[in-house]
Amino acid sequence: MGIFPSYSDRMVPDVLVPLLESRSKGGAGLIISEGFQGTRYQNVLMLGAHDDRFIPGMRKYAEAIHRYGSATFLQIMALGGKDITENYAPSSIESPQYLSRPKEFSGTQIAEIIEDFANSAWRAQQAGFDGVELHGAHSYMIGQFISPHFNRRDDKYGGDFERRMRVPTEIVRRIGKLCGKNFPVGFKFSAWEQLPNGVKHELAVRIAQRMADEGVVYVHVQTSDFYPPVPVRSKYPAMSPMYSPRNTLAELSENLKRNVRNTLVMCADGIIDPNEADALIGEGKADMVAIGRALLADPEWPNRAEQRKRIRPCIRCNVCHHKVVAVEEPIACTVNPYLARERDEPIQKTQKSKNVIVVGSGPAGITCALIASRRGHNVTLYEEKSEIGGLLVPGSTPPFKKDLRAFLDYCRGEVYDSDVKVQLNTKVTPDLVRQIKPDTLVVAVGGKPIRLNVPGGDGENVISAADALECVEKIEGERIAVVGGGEVGCETALYLSQEGNEVSMIEALDDILTVNEIKNNSVVLRELLEKERVRVYARSNVEKITPSAVNIVSRDGHRKELEADIVILAAGLKVDETCTKPLLRSCPDSFAIGDCVNPARILEAVSEGDRTGRVL
Repeated sequence: MGIFPSYSDRMVPDVLVPLLESRSKGGAGLIISEGFQGTRYQNVLMLGAHDDRFIPGMRKYAEAIHRYGSATFLQIMALGGKDITENYAPSSIESPQYLSRPKEFSGTQIAEIIEDFANSAWRAQQAGFDGVELHGAHSYMIGQFISPHFNRRDDKYGGDFERRMRVPTEIVRRIGKLCGKNFPVGFKFSAWEQLPNGVKHELAVRIAQRMADEGVVYVHVQTSDFYPPVPVRSKYPAMSPMYSPRNTLAELSENLKRNVRNTLVMCADGIIDPNEADALIGEGKADMVAIGRALLADPEWPNRAEQRKRIRPCIRCNVCHHKVVAVEEPIACTVNPYLARERDEPIQKTQKSKNVIVVGSGPAGITCALIASRRGHNVTLYEEKSEIGGLLVPGSTPPFKKDLRAFLDYCRGEVYDSDVKVQLNTKVTPDLVRQIKPDTLVVAVGGKPIRLNVPGGDGENVISAADALECVEKIEGERIAVVGGGEVGCETALYLSQEGNEVSMIEALDDILTVNEIKNNSVVLRELLEKERVRVYARSNVEKITPSAVNIVSRDGHRKELEADIVILAAGLKVDETCTKPLLRSCPDSFAIGDCVNPARILEAVSEGDRTGRVL
């Protein structure tokens, strides 16, 4: 819904201005705002458009986007029955999309909502917006009126198709009267609802055509697929993870493009590659594409696409959405440390150039080396192996991790196009550091896989997940036990199963994928594991490993022997101070960053590498 989890006064905060300016400067033709509250009937905090006091902030929002030439539409919405505080909806029903049964809007309230939305559009016009987008997607309020799943009324606002469409059509007509016919209105709606009696292909065409007949300038195709109480996998995911194909809603937009007259069709979700975006339009599947997460990863996406320059790729990890919606924290991007702090991005040249060596070429080391070099330092990046990338290399090996592979390729391209010198196949020791005598040393050697302190835990058939992924071609037709049910363990198990191996997983917690779980991702990953018939033994620990088996014990004391030729450790990383401390002592001015200090995600590694590179 928004860039930040909540806005205490519903006013546009100053921190949004540079974020919007950077996307406009980056070449976006049209920037559709985050959702602004369009009616008094909502309690969840979001930016407001439902009162005149919000006009100055709305004007600040529009001016930031106009500053570099982009057009902007204000997106107007309300949550309806999905408002978790005091929810109203077209009908008082139980639904998988509702956390609680909502109250039913009265006819008088609905008339007020129509007027509220229209007045919000008028305020957008007064604030300088070029148009508005009426948000009826994701089973929010307007979508609830449209959908036969949600709208069970039998009055002028429900009962058949035309009456279900009365609220959005009357809003569009009222906007035309208040703002004039030359003030454009777009319409965003769910062209598929993964719900009983929800919107499907044929009804989506009727809805889009009905709104086109009312004069909307485009229909913005989206979907409803996420059930808050119990996540359910949809054929058309609204926030596709890296495990799903890209451009997931192209089939929906193509259906409308072929069957709807007199309006444009906008395709969205998972569009991160310019060539694929061009193809969607060239093949007649859409008239426009909406770039969402990819524009968070690289605000220069449009300009770089036009100039055919390297783009910092979105990896569809969904951290951005998870941060705001699930854990109610400010938005963040795994690959872009400057998201929502754009004014910190310009690099200050150093007043004194230093000789810097960075040991370790994972995301922390690469980022630090690049930033330090751009500041004017003489930087050498050392890597013990034959290629740079650290754990990005094995992590991007599975075919379903091609988005992460794109980030690895991006990092490598940035390094080799920079002034950073790269020294491969070199193990850096304290003696070597003392011999080189750098002004500054940065240690980014990563963490060490957590081993199992059980009989057989150090056997030859026990390897780390990283090692398994790097030599997967040598593992064929094996019986494999993966210890650890986090993301790394599940991805490793899935890939090895897809390669024809018989795979079991052992997890000490109550279930797999419970730590740092991102629902949009885990729903898909779980389904893929089930499809591959990967066996999961949760609430279980390893007692012993032999050359042909793993003995496990469940939390209730039940013991079982699993046949296993190979045991793969995916229980996480740990700090190895026996490696880092001697290195740090070998140079008076030294830093340790990344997993060798605190094992974490790519997001933390990139951010820490950026911060360190700026203070050298």
